Amino acid sequence: MKQTLSWFQVITLSSSSYLPLMFWFFPRIAVEQAGLDALWAVLGVVIVGVITGWIIGLNNERFPKATGADMSRVVWGKWIGTAVDVLYFPVYLCFTALCIFFFVTVLNSFFPNTPLWILVVTLCLVAARGAWLGIESLARVASIIHPFTWLGIVVIFLVLLFQAHRLWIPHTVTSWTNTINGIYHLYPLYFGFDIVLMLNPYYQHKKRQSVWYPIISTIAGGVIIVVVSLAVILNLGWEATRDISFSLPFAIQLLRLTGSPVERVGIFIIILATAFTVLFVSNAIWALSTLTARIFNMSGDKYKWFISPVAILTMIVACSFRNEQQAFQFLDKYLVPLSWVVLLSIPLLLWMTAKLRGLKTEPVPSQRTET
Repeated sequence: MKQTLSWFQVITLSSSSYLPLMFWFFPRIAVEQAGLDALWAVLGVVIVGVITGWIIGLNNERFPKATGADMSRVVWGKWIGTAVDVLYFPVYLCFTALCIFFFVTVLNSFFPNTPLWILVVTLCLVAARGAWLGIESLARVASIIHPFTWLGIVVIFLVLLFQAHRLWIPHTVTSWTNTINGIYHLYPLYFGFDIVLMLNPYYQHKKRQSVWYPIISTIAGGVIIVVVSLAVILNLGWEATRDISFSLPFAIQLLRLTGSPVERVGIFIIILATAFTVLFVSNAIWALSTLTARIFNMSGDKYKWFISPVAILTMIVACSFRNEQQAFQFLDKYLVPLSWVVLLSIPLLLWMTAKLRGLKTEPVPSQRTET
């Protein structure tokens, strides 16, 4: 495959492929599961996220010509490898659908008379069009949308943070058990980061440099996670953060920029979040379509054959959630444990097995040349 993505595009594209699952309410999950150690749990999950990026980066550097779907078959053989690849499809389909459901639930507060299914279908159709255009187009869009979204969120929530009446931050851990429990339930924030494995053949691998791309991405995402959690918890307090389902949009309403050209900051955040979410869903549809093509031993370039089925299945699953409670239960019961399997356990086992067996490939000469 021809490598076309720059280092900046790889970082922004991978950075726009996680966080949406729990972005609107993760401070509530942190407080609910870790109590007064919520901020330590947030810091802990950021560290685990960086480790995840490092492991995925190591796998990519061992097999620079392979997609994630190909690596498992090279390391574990055709049958086991294919079974692992097939496992990813329903997991990430449900993950994407749940992300869409949570986002349109938040969006519905701005469009109360619009049925949720219309928002779901509209979002998926736009995202499917983006996936159809291919990874190069998605990378160009990500290189524009992600920096603006990252900067907008960081600046707005830093202002909200320093608006808090008390900047009280715990300096000791009250319970390691609660902290670990919080980290366990927060890890789905990084669900979707496996797209870096699918991006692998599309960028140039440079010695001691390209392994840092996923690490830099998770550090950038970690900055958002820490700043947002601090701003929300310190403004709402522990009790209110735990009791409000979507604590982040509620906290935004506390921000007032009198005299600013954009006084209704919530609208500005929603605009950024909509662009980010459409890009995120496009990335997911492209990745699932490419994965399906590789499962059937077709070239990754044949991904377009599967975009429509993947988009339709995503709409159906997203519309199948009847209410927020059911969606939260699905997240807690299935996606929380599965995140530790597909994000950390499988890539770690893949790397360890490849290391022990001495399996490694080198880029072909054309791939060593910068494009």
